[in-house]
Amino acid sequence: MHELSLACSLIEEAEKVLETENAERAIRLTVGIGQFAGIETDAFEFAFPMAAEGTKLEKAAMTIEEIPATVRCRACGKESNPAFPRCACAHCDSDDTEMLHGREFIIKSMEIE
Repeated sequence: MHELSLACSLIEEAEKVLETENAERAIRLTVGIGQFAGIETDAFEFAFPMAAEGTKLEKAAMTIEEIPATVRCRACGKESNPAFPRCACAHCDSDDTEMLHGREFIIKSMEIE
């Protein structure tokens, strides 16, 4: 399960933050997952408690915020939010676009104790 390894990586990064802040545990964690990140959010939510077991995040509540895809069109120069799965410009329908947002997998915030 790809999402379990991602959850383990997330726990490792969050524990680094807790260590830096001399915190005993995380209470709440908000994770940003891009629309085009290739992460199944239901599977990730399922995997998170298994990955957190025995860590300082074991009892932390997790919220997932989807980060919508945003592209900049190289043809017309405008930014838009493409319809999944195609990354075409919503203004001129060109496929010549640059992905600005939508592939992220980040810790947006942590409430710690």
